[in-house]
Parts: sequence; C-alpha cells; structure tokens
Amino acid sequence: MAAITDIDVYESTPNAGLKRIFIQTRNTVNAADTIAVDMSSYGGQDLLAINGWVHTTDGSVITVESVTCSVSDTTVTITIPAGTNNDTRVIELIMSSADLTFS
Repeated sequence: MAAITDIDVYESTPNAGLKRIFIQTRNTVNAADTIAVDMSSYGGQDLLAINGWVHTTDGSVITVESVTCSVSDTTVTITIPAGTNNDTRVIELIMSSADLTFS
C-alpha cells in the first residue's frame, strides 16, 4: 500500500454550489494504494458521491471500479480496490460547497 501523490485533478464546475472533480492517476497504481484529497482546495465541504474507473488497457479498455473512501473533516482518503495493478485510475468526487446535515 502506498500513498499516491502524482495525480492530475480536473474541476468541472467551478463557482457552483455542487463541486465535481476528476482525479487521474498514473498507470503505476496498485490495489490498496490511497489518495488523500482536501475537498476545501476545490471549494467542497461535504462529500456527496464517489465514482471510479480503471483503464485496464491505457486509454482503451475502461471499466467501472468500486472505490472506497473515508472522510475526516474535509479530507477524503480514497482506497484503490483489489483487482488489477499498474493501471490508470480515474475517480470522480461530487461535493457540496455548503455544510450539509446528514442526520
């Protein structure tokens, strides 16, 4: 397990109440690796949804992947699931820019 820091982040909805970013890793990512993302760096405060995809063949064969995460304050820690190693991953985070009440 390794902490992944070499990523690209693409923001699709700047200045909106709903924030959406895409994180792309290099093709060296393995199962159980983690990515830490500070949502506040992208205007997010609460996580609403997370989606993941794996490129089993770079830029060609792309499948859905069930990533898991934990949230502490505004930091989301994403864990890459078991399956394949040395593959590019794309992860979508959908966040609210306002503090939400979940109870």
